[in-house]
This record gives sequence, C-alpha cells and structure tokens, in this order.
Amino acid sequence: MSQLIDLTATITEEMTNHPNHGRSPLFLDGTRMNHDQAEDTWRGKGVEDLSLVNGFVYIAEHNGTHIDAPFHLHPEGKTVDELDLEECHGPAVWLDVSDVGPKGAIGPDELETAAADAGVEVGAGDSVLLYTGWDEYVPEDRATYLEDHPGLSEAGAEWLYERDVTVVGIDCGNVDIAGDVSMPAHQVLLRDDAPDSYTLIVENLRNIDDIPAHRFTFSAAPLPLDDATASPIRAFAIVDD
Repeated sequence: MSQLIDLTATITEEMTNHPNHGRSPLFLDGTRMNHDQAEDTWRGKGVEDLSLVNGFVYIAEHNGTHIDAPFHLHPEGKTVDELDLEECHGPAVWLDVSDVGPKGAIGPDELETAAADAGVEVGAGDSVLLYTGWDEYVPEDRATYLEDHPGLSEAGAEWLYERDVTVVGIDCGNVDIAGDVSMPAHQVLLRDDAPDSYTLIVENLRNIDDIPAHRFTFSAAPLPLDDATASPIRAFAIVDD
C-alpha cells in the first residue's frame, strides 16, 4: 500500500505569488451557473434532478505550485507541452536545508551535509526537493515568504546539475535567493545549452517535511499548455509502506 503526500499550495485568489508573475488567480464572476439555474435549463427536456455547474479561472503559468520549463529562460528551450512525463515523475529525495535562514545560500556544503544526514545519495534521474521551512510563513507573513527566502547559490545549483538530477523543487516562491535579480540558479538549471541539457524547477511546494521517508517517488506533471514557459501542477509524493 502506498501513501500519497500532497505537496501543493491550494489555489485561491488570496494566495501568495512572486510579484513578477502578476496577481493571484481570478475566479471570474458570471461564469458559473448555480444549481437552481442549471435545473431550469434541463427542466421539461425529459431530464429530472440534474444540474451542472462550471466556472472560468484565469491563472498565470507561474502561479502557485508550478514547474518551469527551459523556455522560461531560453528561446530555444523546451516549452511545457514538449516535456516528457518521465521527466516529471520518478525517484526523488528530500533534503533538510532549513538551517540556512533568511536569504541564506544553499551551496554544495549544505547539500552534502543534508544528504548525509538523510542517509541518501543524490543520483542521476532523481528529483531533489529542498525543505527550507519557508512555506510556514504563508499566508500570514507574505513579506517574509517573498522577500527573505533562502535559495540555491550558483555553486549549489551546479552541484545538483552535475549529478544529472531531473527536477529541483523548493518550498519558496523562487529557487534563487530572494533579491538576486541575476537568478544564477535558474541560469544554471535551465541552462544555455537547453533543450539538450537542463534541470527542471518546481517552486512553491508545501509540506515537504511531511514526507515520512527521504527517498520516495515524486510526481510533478504539468498541463500540456501549448508554447508555455511553466504550468501549475498538483505535486505529490508517493511513499511505499
């Protein structure tokens, strides 16, 4: 029997998102019938006790828990719809790097120590989820969540890329350190030689430390959005008993 652990931020109009990606999702008024209206639509047409409702949601590619495709940084990189599902689902580890603190740099030393403490080796084909504890600041303290979060240093991103990991995920709004406009981790992982070589990025994860084992299966499959730079995902861990 497998256990599923949800790692996804709930999508609401009030959710916290990086300012570069616009305001929170909009659940547009006037696009959803109520059940009474729906029943009136079907009444008298030979169908009884049936009502249907639907809605319209406007959401940015990078809102909420999402996966970045190489096209996010590079014109020749793969778009979200070009990613193979195998790239977004497979073996994974999570590493506790919560000691780095506000605007802390997650470098090779921190990654090696966290892997040793977890008793895991980071290898080719793994997804690596970085637990910083920063998701604890939302929704109450959005400023700290967005403006003071830690992130990968350039050397830390290289450490992961050199191990041929498939995905790097983090429980912050950005895999780079807050305020670093040069985005070195993005540039290393979604690198210039994409589409031939890259590491996908997942941001705004939740509850990483709820995963009961440091090695598990991670699923982060995107919607096949045509020519998109990113996609909201339902991220979850699968842990075998």
